[in-house]
This record gives sequence, structure tokens and C-alpha cells, in this order.
Amino acid sequence: MWYSLIMVAVFGLVFQQFLSYRDWMDWSSKDVMNVNPGACETIIKEGGSEDITHIGNGIMLMSTGFGFLGPPGKMKAVDLNNGNKVITLNMTNIPSREDFLSSPHGITTWRDPNTDQLFLYVVTHPPSEDHIEVFEVLKSLTLRYVKTIKDPKFDFMNDLVAVGKDKFYITYFARFRDYNRYMMETLMGMKNGAIFYYDGHRAREVASGFHLPNGINISPNKKVIYLAEAAAKKIRAFRRDSTNNLVEIWSNDIGTIPDNIDVDPDTGDLWIGSHPILWKAIDTYFGSIPPCQVLRLKMRENTISEIEMIYQNDGTECTSSTVASYTAGKMIIGTVHAQALVCDVGYLSKN
Repeated sequence: MWYSLIMVAVFGLVFQQFLSYRDWMDWSSKDVMNVNPGACETIIKEGGSEDITHIGNGIMLMSTGFGFLGPPGKMKAVDLNNGNKVITLNMTNIPSREDFLSSPHGITTWRDPNTDQLFLYVVTHPPSEDHIEVFEVLKSLTLRYVKTIKDPKFDFMNDLVAVGKDKFYITYFARFRDYNRYMMETLMGMKNGAIFYYDGHRAREVASGFHLPNGINISPNKKVIYLAEAAAKKIRAFRRDSTNNLVEIWSNDIGTIPDNIDVDPDTGDLWIGSHPILWKAIDTYFGSIPPCQVLRLKMRENTISEIEMIYQNDGTECTSSTVASYTAGKMIIGTVHAQALVCDVGYLSKN
């Protein structure tokens, strides 16, 4: 009798875990319904645009050619005021290294308040260890190489947000760089991810215990750090203390896989490029077509007041969205390996 009760209890626990795992993987999800905010135009047909940042006046910078241990990538710009023109940026003063700008990933900018110089920081993935390549963005949209930042803790990094000259928060995505062990880490739910703070000299851990921490950004008042915890399908918020340590103040389950976070400098709203079906997002190497989704998280005093879906596509127009940025009625969407889109946003609910 006791044996039967134990077996029933064990079976119940295993079945409950299976149902949770099924829901987490979105196995039972139906095909997504296409939602467009207005007319959309494909501006990059291949090569992807993993991260995008707005530097003002309708100019977007983007990293293209992402792919671990792949050939060197490129930095591009999109001029939304000039027919969505795509420009491959020239680089000067660059070092003669074969792995220079290898697999460009997360990007961030910082403007010197005293000199008005604009600096660009790019996470790259050479075979041995990750680098942060630093450029000055000249007014001619030329990138002048400044330096390469290295640190023993920069192993499998994803995204970063600058808070000063050569000072930034950066996400440590996962422990394993090779694909098979990375997939094991993902599917087993290992919470090896962390956030590091680099103070201009060295990196130190300021938050940990995350399941694939991805995009990171900062509130307009520079007091709150936002984190996209991809595999947990959560957005987390942290208060910066006087020593640049992070204190978590809230987390919110958004029901989709958040990738990068773009912050509207005027409203403080978060724009999230996301992946609505997990198993399709991680099965791209075997032929699946991951759908796209863009969310706008409306903020009130640095907390989420409403989640609004701006764009969604089953993969026929946009595949595997990683980032979205909005300015002056236009939204640009980036993807992992494929295209980039610009959409006219005909409607946004009032704040």
C-alpha cells in the first residue's frame, strides 16, 4: 500500500514538472498572430542587427554579423531621416588583429558632458576571451578606434550599458561557450548568469543567480538598472547604490523571452525585442523559423504600469527579433542573424 502511494506521489511530481517544462518551452503554443503598427520595410536582408542604439537626430547604430567564433562583423548606421538609408561605418586607427570586431554583440554609447564626444562600446567574441572594443563616433559617422578593454571575468558576455567613460554594467550570459554545453545549461535551468560592474580598471560581480541574463539598460534618471532575464522570461529592476552595487527592487514575468532593452529617453518606457516561442528560438540550428515580438513596457516611476504589444510576426517578415528602438513615429527592429526592419508606428497609447 505504502509503495503504491509513494509511486503515485512520485509520478504526480514528475508529471507536474513535465507540465511546467512544457509551458516554459511553449510546446503547446499556437502560431503567433501577425500584428503590425503600420507599414514595415526590410532594410537589411541578411547579416542580422543584434543590437541597436539611437544616438539622436534619427540616427541608429547597429551591430551586424553576430555569430560566436564567426568572422569579423561590422558596425552600421541607419538614417531614418533619409529614406531609412543604411550606412556601413568606416573605421580608422584600427589594430591589425584577425579577431578584431569578431562577432559584435551588445552595444552602448556614452557622451562626455564636458567635450560632447560620443563613445561607442561593443561586446565582441574572439575565440579565447571576450573583448570590449571602444570607438569615438565622429560627426562624419566614422568610428575612430580608441582601445580594447579586457578583463579575466569577460568570458561569455552579452550586453552592456555605459554609466561613465570606460565604466559600465555588463551581463555574464552563461558559463559554457561551446554550443552543446550551453544548450545543456539552458535546458537544465542552471542559473549561472550574473551582472558585473567595470569601473575603468577591473570588473566585479554585483548581482548573480540569473538564467541567461541578456539585455541591460538604465533609466533616464540613471538611478535604476533594467535586466532582461531571457530564459526566466522576466524583466528585473535594480537600484544603484553609492558604490555602484545593485539592489533588486522588483521583477516582472512578461510571458515571453526578452532579449535587448531600449529605453525611451523622454518617457522612460522600455522597448523589448523578444521571442514568443522558446523552443523555436533555441531550435534555429535545426531549421525552425522563430517568430518575432516587440513589447512596449510603459513605466511609472521606474515600475511597469502596462505592457503593450506593438509588433508580432510569425517569422515570414521578421525572424528572431532581438531589439527594438523607437523615435519620432518610427520603430527599428533588429534580429539575431537575419534582417532588420523599419516600421511606421501609426498608434501608441498615451502614457
